[in-house]
Amino acid sequence: MGVVARLHLTLSVVAGASLLAAAPASAASPGPEPGKAPASSTIGDVTVEASQRRAPLADPTAQFVREHLPEGPSNQLARFRDGVCVKVIGLEPNSGQFIAQRIAEVARQVKAPVADGDCKPNIHIIFSPQPQAQLDDIAKRRDLLTGFHFPSQFKRLTAVDRPVQAWYVTRTRDTVGNSWIDGAASCPSNFLVDDGACGDRPSGRPGSRLGADLSSEIVHSLILADTRKLADERIEVIADYVAVLALARWQGLEKCNTIPTILNRLAEDCADRPETTTRQDFALLHALYSVQVRALGSQQRATIASAVRRATDDSHPSPAG
Repeated sequence: MGVVARLHLTLSVVAGASLLAAAPASAASPGPEPGKAPASSTIGDVTVEASQRRAPLADPTAQFVREHLPEGPSNQLARFRDGVCVKVIGLEPNSGQFIAQRIAEVARQVKAPVADGDCKPNIHIIFSPQPQAQLDDIAKRRDLLTGFHFPSQFKRLTAVDRPVQAWYVTRTRDTVGNSWIDGAASCPSNFLVDDGACGDRPSGRPGSRLGADLSSEIVHSLILADTRKLADERIEVIADYVAVLALARWQGLEKCNTIPTILNRLAEDCADRPETTTRQDFALLHALYSVQVRALGSQQRATIASAVRRATDDSHPSPAG
């Protein structure tokens, strides 16, 4: 924080101040020399003008990545390892197909794996005028779909309060092939994982070079969209929004961000509300899917933040283009 201060002092004030600083407190002030007027003992007008320039407390790009891409139990960022396969529910077929194709297109652009042909959906997008009732039913039948959480977090986690909201199932994998759904008491045998996907619980440390190390994966993205709150949005905008939302594990998207992102479209108090995926969105996802999967989360975040920062400079090409 720079402070500019301008002091307007007369020469007599400066001289007087110097003398006062040098004289002992008990010394008597000498009288004026004969023939000379006594020096002024008052300080003239003093004008102080302060101009404060606040520097950001943290790099906004690093802060964005840190706040919105949470680490999993292995202290790493999660991404899809299996090819993404999208199923859209609640829209007429053409609209649902458009959204599914857009997600696959964005996934290919950022080098995320994409399933070919018939596949088992690992991204479910449900459009409903009553998303809370939908989630309550899902939580009763397949509570695993709400993702890793502690019991005390369940009530807040299952509250639907946004136009579009997402929940993620993640798993941790080690280098010898063991994987486990985060938060699961036992290996689930349902549509979330292929037969034999679970072995022993993985062991090791993220970033370890001395033994088995770990990585974090997204197994499933569940997205609920409130059709009542989205009535005025174009389907192209919603398709881009859910594409970015589905391909990474996000949190804290209620407030507007300083980084240009499609996720600001449905955030509160946003002056800039993009209608399509931005350069920063593509840069972040591209970095997420190219970063070292077994590195520590802090190293992964630093790499991703650097990629988003470069994308903000128009002289750098977008990873998607």
